[in-house]
Amino acid sequence: MIYNSHIHTFKESDIPRAFLPIGLVRILATKAGFRVVSKLLNNINPFSDQDTFDRYIRFVEIGRMSSQKDIFERCSKFYPEDTKFAILAMDMAYMGAGKVPRDYKNQLKELAELKITHPQVLPFIHVDPRRPYIMDLLKQSIEEWNFTGVKIYPPLGYFPYDERMYPVYEYCQNNNLPVITHCSPFNPVHFKGTKKNLIKLLSKSQTPIETKGKKRKELCAMFTHPKNWEQVMNDFPDLKISLGHFGSAYYWEEFLDKPGNPDNWFTIIKDMLPKYKNLYSDISFTLNDKRFFPVLKILLGDENINDKILFGSDYYMVQTETTEKNFSIDLRGYLGENNYKLIAESNPKNFFNT
Repeated sequence: MIYNSHIHTFKESDIPRAFLPIGLVRILATKAGFRVVSKLLNNINPFSDQDTFDRYIRFVEIGRMSSQKDIFERCSKFYPEDTKFAILAMDMAYMGAGKVPRDYKNQLKELAELKITHPQVLPFIHVDPRRPYIMDLLKQSIEEWNFTGVKIYPPLGYFPYDERMYPVYEYCQNNNLPVITHCSPFNPVHFKGTKKNLIKLLSKSQTPIETKGKKRKELCAMFTHPKNWEQVMNDFPDLKISLGHFGSAYYWEEFLDKPGNPDNWFTIIKDMLPKYKNLYSDISFTLNDKRFFPVLKILLGDENINDKILFGSDYYMVQTETTEKNFSIDLRGYLGENNYKLIAESNPKNFFNT
């Protein structure tokens, strides 16, 4: 039995209306709008069906599917029947990008129903500390709906060591629940409120942050820096945490081209893994670039960290760069069965406590 430790099935109705400029989310939500805009974007480069616009339309097309069940089944067909999938919910109501059409609780309920019909699903509730009564919703998800763990997404505007998160970590540690967090910079999913509000949120950092002259996505990356998790791991040593995306393709490429940067997230995470007994990292999205396959293979030869690396694809986010089939099959073919089973079977069993 293998595991995909990082996928998404949230729908278009779970995305804030102002997430994209000029009301594109609202326009793409309608059949007529999607047809017109997708045709327009596809025709920008009529000689290619693999450019950015085509990949984006493929991403939007998946989000417009009628249910999370349909989205999940589109992904799962590329894997053996008994594969388990960690599905990470997304709560984007507090990122300053406008109203989210569907109530977050309904997204979670649908995910709970999916687990009933598809037992191989491991649902994760996304916890944003700004949501009222989040502890009640967390306990209901775990104790009533049989969720597996917690998803954290700091770039939306909070630090991992936010004091409001500590009851969440305590609950997870006491109940042996794993935590998966986003840990890569410059992601398009980040706080989109005013610059003034963003600076106010950043002022809660334990170390001073210079904001002058920096772009919004650079500033939002400061929320999710891997070193922000050190205090949490020291305070909750028995809490299992996975740093999603292993620092990003940006820092993997920098490591190859310009090694030696002490603030390279790839290097920082690699050095943190053996230091903390319950720290893991998944390779979702980052390993869509085949240039990094040899680096991963070398990491898997390091006995200090090879039991801390998890396979994940980041479906359907990864559809903007490659296909699920290419991500899973190409990587498995390159690594060989022993290495693939290590990251897709042995390590996830320990992380998910199965």
